[in-house]
Amino acid sequence: MLQEIQQLMKALEAGQYNAAPGSLTQGGALQTEDLSPIMENVVVSEKQIKLQKMISVKDAKGTLIQFNRQLSYGILGGSAQYEGGIGEEDTSDIAREVVPMAYYSTTRRVTVAANMISAFDGVKAEDRAADDAAKKLSFDIEFDLFKGYADFSNAGVFDGNPAAFAKLPNMVGADPQIRMSDALANTQDLMFAEYGTAETIVLPVNGNLSQSVIEDIAVRNAMNEGSADVLLVDPISASHYNKIAFNKERIVLAGSAQEATGANLRKQWTSSGTISVEPSRFLAGKTGPARARAGSPAAPTATAAASGTTAVIPAGTYQYVITSANERGESVKSAPVAQAVTAGQQVTLTIAAVAGAKYFNVYRSRANGSAASAKFIGRVAAATSGATSFVDLGNRLPGSVTGYLVQSDTMSIHQLSPYARLKLAVSNLSLPEAHFRFLCLAVKQPRKNGILENIEGQLVY
Repeated sequence: MLQEIQQLMKALEAGQYNAAPGSLTQGGALQTEDLSPIMENVVVSEKQIKLQKMISVKDAKGTLIQFNRQLSYGILGGSAQYEGGIGEEDTSDIAREVVPMAYYSTTRRVTVAANMISAFDGVKAEDRAADDAAKKLSFDIEFDLFKGYADFSNAGVFDGNPAAFAKLPNMVGADPQIRMSDALANTQDLMFAEYGTAETIVLPVNGNLSQSVIEDIAVRNAMNEGSADVLLVDPISASHYNKIAFNKERIVLAGSAQEATGANLRKQWTSSGTISVEPSRFLAGKTGPARARAGSPAAPTATAAASGTTAVIPAGTYQYVITSANERGESVKSAPVAQAVTAGQQVTLTIAAVAGAKYFNVYRSRANGSAASAKFIGRVAAATSGATSFVDLGNRLPGSVTGYLVQSDTMSIHQLSPYARLKLAVSNLSLPEAHFRFLCLAVKQPRKNGILENIEGQLVY
């Protein structure tokens, strides 16, 4: 018996981990598998959560958040009177606003056995699942705080019109609330309406981010008494901005770097003050459909036609692909639809109805590009019956991104429930658990913020 054990030890000592006996070589020695106690994380980091950290959080007392928005102290002018006059009778303008609650939840399940084992890092399976669920919720919420209900086309324009939205359960984010303020008198300073407060606060960039466009959005902000000091953009746009020639785009006085140069390349001096340019991974351009998920609708079919003379699509042939989507997920791409365009023409896509689809995402190539290179340009709510039309005016570059000039004290998060865990009924020796957070975003002074849209946001063109 001792001799057999010695022979086994020799065989093990001569081997290497997980090797076939015929490949054993001298010197391998007994090996122990090295499992690092740290999970190697390749997904987006919690450091990318920025807007949630900027905005104050308040407890909600109901499912509808209501607040008053003061628009004026009366009509500007008319107080000066001749002797003996008593002055005009004035009334302040106040609007009542209501924001509905949004309910974010996800379910995770671990087996009883998985929860009983001794994990390599000492974390129980259910706690690991809870940590992942909390991160997933915070990422969904961060995305929707920016772009919930964004990118819906209203006959070819992206103006935040609620009539163009699909009916979805997520919150209405900053993007549509800021955009729709251009058209709503109940969001504007009525005292100075005749002096420019009604001018748009949504500016198209149509290229790379630069000092000029940051100055332009800053002055629109100043016209509405704003003091926004953070411009949130995607990492690629921030990189393009910092590649611009120093002496051309940075303010240098007497040959030395000033407040917004040299020491911090992510700060830009404007006539209204210093604006910090902060990258956010949640603002990156959409380059393709989301991963498939059970419950998402089937891929659509579509046809295209070109017409008109007032669009801004450069002449060429374009490849379009479309996906169907609902609250569960997004379909795979449709078959490509090619359309030749002459200067000034717009393209109208006619998309056949798809069962269960709430809206359609539209992807387009550059001029004379391939279908594989098509990137997101917008979405359209599915028609209540029959086919849906999407109009491409050329006002969105494929894969373009939007930047947000934010004044954090003009908006707030109202939560009915902070992040919480709720154990569900045990079934099949598994432990299901619900994770949830109920909240909404109220942009109370939307015009003290601003939007820069149609920014180049791709590494490869």
